[in-house]
Amino acid sequence: MAAVPAAADAGHGRPRPGWSSAPRWRLPSVRPPDCPEGTDRGRGLTRVQKARCIETGPERQVRRARSTTAETGSEPPLPSSRARSSEPHGRAPEPRALPSVSDDPSPRPRAPAPARGGGRIPTIGPGLDATALMRMDGAACHAYLEAREVPFIAVDRKKAPEVAIPVRLTGAVAGVEFMIPWSDDPDHDLNTVWDCRLVAAVVPMAEFLHAHGVTEVQYFSALRRGKIVRDKPRSQHNVGLALDLLGLRGPGMPLAKVEDLYPRGRLQACPDRANAPGPAGAPVPVGAPAADLYLALACQTYTRGLFHTILTPDHDRAHHNHLHLDLKAAQPSPADPFISYDE
Repeated sequence: MAAVPAAADAGHGRPRPGWSSAPRWRLPSVRPPDCPEGTDRGRGLTRVQKARCIETGPERQVRRARSTTAETGSEPPLPSSRARSSEPHGRAPEPRALPSVSDDPSPRPRAPAPARGGGRIPTIGPGLDATALMRMDGAACHAYLEAREVPFIAVDRKKAPEVAIPVRLTGAVAGVEFMIPWSDDPDHDLNTVWDCRLVAAVVPMAEFLHAHGVTEVQYFSALRRGKIVRDKPRSQHNVGLALDLLGLRGPGMPLAKVEDLYPRGRLQACPDRANAPGPAGAPVPVGAPAADLYLALACQTYTRGLFHTILTPDHDRAHHNHLHLDLKAAQPSPADPFISYDE
């Protein structure tokens, strides 16, 4: 979908700054083509079908088929569709610690994994995967967020025509604020517009992070306009289906930036058992160092199939300072996620 040029910000009399003006963003000097012929592992792009390309990351990145029915016995049902208004929805829940979480519409209790010293080891429980979430229409997605008390408002499609189900968060998701640190007007900033289904994918991730004491997630953007996306027309940021996570913070956790604390070169595979502590990427107890939490976050979201693509700083220079998480409308069902490991 072609990007829409940034327009003047109504009510402020001046154009909104484009993505390229955001601080701390650095691009490689040369950007490879989006869809080269054949496979070029060095550039991290693979031609998949005529209509799309998937960023596949370094050579050791793997593609893993995942079946929801194999894990749960049947695919979790989608919420029923019903009409929604454009008024604020949901309310911010009180902060709470969750030993395990699930985004299944009918949650099943899961016992927390034991840890040395009696500490909790949060994990993400089974539930809808990325492909199942992408099948939701606007009414079903709004109902999904309302059922989980996610505070949001529906955005007028005229303001973000490239986004299929545009919404804007108005409060914390499962006790975690998602914010762009340099945005001086988040209520009108186009970078804070999400596709509703991306918010739905983020809910269990937010519960997982809140269980680890995180109360703030800093990100670059969801929807993005400007030269960067014009040069990369297949980016999911063009349609509000991608999130670039740059840092985590909590009452007992100073701002932990991906750029500073993501442990490059350590993650070479996600553990087979998503709920057992052990090697890099395995679940970690509450209070673990931010470096270990980042690895656990990447593998938890991958193993549970919350996103179609997870790109870490090990992917390439352009991702050195953030985790890229996205959903893709054309991805096969069930979710078949991609994650970038170290070479």
